[in-house]
Amino acid sequence: MHIDNITNKINGELQNYVRNGLKLYICKDDNYNVYMFTIVLDEIMLNNHWENIQNKVALDFQSNLEKEIELWNIYIIFFIENEIKEKELKYKIENNHYCARKILIDNIGDIKNDEEKIKLQISKKLFDIKIPEPTVAKSIDALESEINLIDPRLTNLNQINNLIKQYKD
Repeated sequence: MHIDNITNKINGELQNYVRNGLKLYICKDDNYNVYMFTIVLDEIMLNNHWENIQNKVALDFQSNLEKEIELWNIYIIFFIENEIKEKELKYKIENNHYCARKILIDNIGDIKNDEEKIKLQISKKLFDIKIPEPTVAKSIDALESEINLIDPRLTNLNQINNLIKQYKD
């Protein structure tokens, strides 16, 4: 997916945060757009400003969207330069469902001016879905061996079923 920076489309009081590094990215699909706000903060600034940022996104941006699907495809990604020490804060923010999904990526270093790194992190977090190839067993014995590696109790169930079947016969 292609991600574009459209920070120049930010209006209202959100402009105050643009001066402090807030950026807006868009990922266009055929029928709708996904919007991603990003900002690099330290933990203290995050604690003091995350709610205000989300409220301004809701008021100045989300309220102007017309497509229902776009209302629910807004992300606010907080990049934290160092590791977050207050894990409860991270949990509280990421589990807050008002306005947008909030994502915290900590211990990221200084990426304020690195557009490509920011886009890469967005892409990795939101769009890179890795689905493993299914394995196909070549024989019953091979399948039983794979099952045994996962959980030996499962192959014991098969052996118990065989004993029951033999006893009934």
